Amino acid sequence: MSEKLHLTPMAKEHFADFAESLSVGYAKDQADAGIWAREEALFKARMTTMELLPDGVRTKNHFLWKVMRGEECIGTLWVFQEEKTYFIYDILIFEAFQNKGLGSALLELLEEQARERGITEISLHAFAHNKRAVHVYKKMGFEIVDITMRKYI
Repeated sequence: MSEKLHLTPMAKEHFADFAESLSVGYAKDQADAGIWAREEALFKARMTTMELLPDGVRTKNHFLWKVMRGEECIGTLWVFQEEKTYFIYDILIFEAFQNKGLGSALLELLEEQARERGITEISLHAFAHNKRAVHVYKKMGFEIVDITMRKYI
């Protein structure tokens, strides 16, 4: 990794594409986890995105960033701030840049920025079926604080 990562605020003209990509991914995760039926997952995901980000990139206490390496956008990051806590709603390293340590580098960058802003905790939700993400989060020092379990009968 030659150039250090940095975050730039997402421009409002990029929000629609971000929101649609986010909704598609969230719908897939919810359906893959068996939480939502596939045929209704995309609609529910779009509604959830609109509810959480009613003012797009200007939604209060929500930060939408492009993840940059030099001049190249390699992903996106969505974080919500509540008091001294950051909650990561979405972290995405584009496929062409995955498996290169950039997700870990991004988490280190976020932690550094959080400390500078007086944030004392970073939390997130990870789907259990996303083993790669869970592995990265554990490697970066995140601890499991809640487990939801299910048994089909």
